[in-house]
Amino acid sequence: MLVATVVAFSACGGAKKKQQQQAMMMAQMKPTVVPYTVQAGSYTVVEKFPATLTANNIVEIRADVTGFLTAIKVPDGANVQKGQVLYELDRSRYTAVLNQSAASQQQAEADLALKQRDYERYKNLLDHDAISKQTVDQAHTALLTAQANLAAAKAAVARAGTDVNHAMIKAPVSGKIGIVQIKVGDIVNAGQTLINTVVNETPMFVDFDVSQSRVQEFTKLKHNAGDIKFYLQFANGDRYNEPGTIQTINNIVDPTTGTVKVRLTFPNKDRLLTSGMSLVVLMQYATPATQVAIPSTAIVQNLSETSVMLLTKDNVVKQQPVVPGAITDTMLLISGGLNAGDRIVAQGMQRLKPGDTVNIAGATPPPTAPAGKPAGK
Repeated sequence: MLVATVVAFSACGGAKKKQQQQAMMMAQMKPTVVPYTVQAGSYTVVEKFPATLTANNIVEIRADVTGFLTAIKVPDGANVQKGQVLYELDRSRYTAVLNQSAASQQQAEADLALKQRDYERYKNLLDHDAISKQTVDQAHTALLTAQANLAAAKAAVARAGTDVNHAMIKAPVSGKIGIVQIKVGDIVNAGQTLINTVVNETPMFVDFDVSQSRVQEFTKLKHNAGDIKFYLQFANGDRYNEPGTIQTINNIVDPTTGTVKVRLTFPNKDRLLTSGMSLVVLMQYATPATQVAIPSTAIVQNLSETSVMLLTKDNVVKQQPVVPGAITDTMLLISGGLNAGDRIVAQGMQRLKPGDTVNIAGATPPPTAPAGKPAGK
């Protein structure tokens, strides 16, 4: 009986040892992952958008009269004020036309005075039945014709005077003038010859595109910017020292890209910004304290879905779709799909699939019972 008992006990101990060995082998076969516990907090987010700088006013300078360029009054690159004389054309022909028009106006005024006296004299005679009514009517018609001729003469004088004035080409807007395209002595054709360009870069417009899905978000920002700041970043990484504001959001969607143009305004008193520059817009803001974020390494990206590997309390993997947001440092903001306290796989997803039971890196394995004794006994 003693021998049988020893044999039975040995067999039982051997079976338990075998089970423990099998459990250890199974545990070794499970994938080992590094978990991350989702936490809520406030994050500073900086989103980047490629942008193009555009002057708030760009005007091409073209003359509306024809003539030879006789003088250049301002140097290239100068800051000019609206109405300042920039260039002069030969005015001799237009001055002659003005003088001729003025003489025609004087003739029309004299003729009108004569017709006025004739009409008044004939009307008095009619009152005494000393002349026919037809003669008075003809005199009145002649008076009206003289008045019309005088009006036409005055219009001709005004037109000729305008031509003389426009031979002095003035700045249509205030701004910075570019490089002149012609030289003294060149012929300037009315409405055709480009002389120069005036650009107003104070303030500066900055245009960038956002997805049409974010139009409502930016529309709210336009009316209530709050703590959101817009900055510019130069190609060398430096930031422009003045923040900008939303000026407008375009009212159409580009059908080829599915984006909408947003326009910012930036002060440019030091003239560090130049129209045509390609810079980066930085949109900086702080999230609410309830915002959750996860490491970027935890993301599983498919063609149509973004998800993470969620860990149950039994360390079983479950694929969980999430709604990703902006990236801050190495963390990805999540706007839906996860809650604070959830555990997800941060590393070790190479051959992981939903339904797998995993080992947790750094976790203490359960104690191994001595041979022949149940664990915990």
